[in-house]
Amino acid sequence: MGLSEVDPIERDCPLRILAVVEWYPPAFKAGGPIQSVYNLFQMMRAETDHELEVVCGDRDLGSATPLDDIQTDVPHERDGIRVTYRSSVSWKWWNEKLGGSGSDLVPDVIYINSLFSLPFALYPMLVARALGIRVVLAPRGMLGAGALSIKPRRKKFFLIAARVFGLFRNVRWHASTVNECSEVLAHFPKANAHIALNVPLFEANVKPLTSSDAMTWVMVGRIHPKKNLHFALEALQKVNLNGKSLRIELVGLAEDEEYLKRLVLLSKPGVEVVHVGAIAPHELGKIWSRSHALLMPTRHENFGHVVVEAWAHGRPVLLSDKTPWRDLKKAGLGWDLPLTQAAWAEGLSEALTWDDERWIALSKSCVEKHKSILENPQLIRENRALFEAE
Repeated sequence: MGLSEVDPIERDCPLRILAVVEWYPPAFKAGGPIQSVYNLFQMMRAETDHELEVVCGDRDLGSATPLDDIQTDVPHERDGIRVTYRSSVSWKWWNEKLGGSGSDLVPDVIYINSLFSLPFALYPMLVARALGIRVVLAPRGMLGAGALSIKPRRKKFFLIAARVFGLFRNVRWHASTVNECSEVLAHFPKANAHIALNVPLFEANVKPLTSSDAMTWVMVGRIHPKKNLHFALEALQKVNLNGKSLRIELVGLAEDEEYLKRLVLLSKPGVEVVHVGAIAPHELGKIWSRSHALLMPTRHENFGHVVVEAWAHGRPVLLSDKTPWRDLKKAGLGWDLPLTQAAWAEGLSEALTWDDERWIALSKSCVEKHKSILENPQLIRENRALFEAE
């Protein structure tokens, strides 16, 4: 059963919903947050009559030039959604946009996909509030301990000021998980926080793969110390391969070249660590088709689109216990382990012993897990409810 086959939900009067996001397809280097908004709006397009629009930046993460195959500063349709890729945005521009200047219609709701960005979060939020437009804000893990540990003094000052001056007063928060809801309430105890699981992939192709004596594990995401990739590779140094050959593919933008060199140098006899580079989402299928598992030793993950994507392709996941996905070993989906070298060395050793029969069983469980997430009608109801007036 696909999204369109879920029992219909009673529709209210159509809303005009504007999403504000710094990056949007074809941008992809910023990872999960891009997919979060894209998937949400594709689901809303399929399941509602709401008028949907996106305003975003005109370049990818780390790029000095605009994206290919876009029109800059001109609204146009992309995958059924009205999108404007802006070369720049300012307070004045947001006043004109949200005030209905020219041919623009005033939105009923704006959906903000950031927390600290001036042009793509704070400016539009403050202008919208001044104009009486409802605001839904998705912090995308930015209130997690791992995210707040980066430039901590600046962020701590901002959050204190936000509480003192009521910066987020009357904002509805979109928490992707129960954990993220707790993070929001820890900083803003009176917040109106609404939990709605992120919308996963709509479909994926599963290609059977057997293990034999050579295995490939993949790390997908930005190559940066905050992603903790080195932890798993250092744990591998303690593992006896017992004649197995293992290839670790790093798939993502290298934001820190010195860190990338450090990771590649953790190769050893029997373990090859290679950087594949940043791969567009529509090309990731070829990566999954040759990989046996996802390796993700994250210190914090708000949702983890890449986890659900791995399951969609029938790939088990080897995770830390710092994501919403827990009890994976019992469910036959991989495992989630505490971030200790001993635990990970033991877990990686076990994963290297998976024979073809065990791997195929894990793969089938992963496909079923993805199907159960996708077909859950509650997911659609919760995400639709984000935009409904109380």
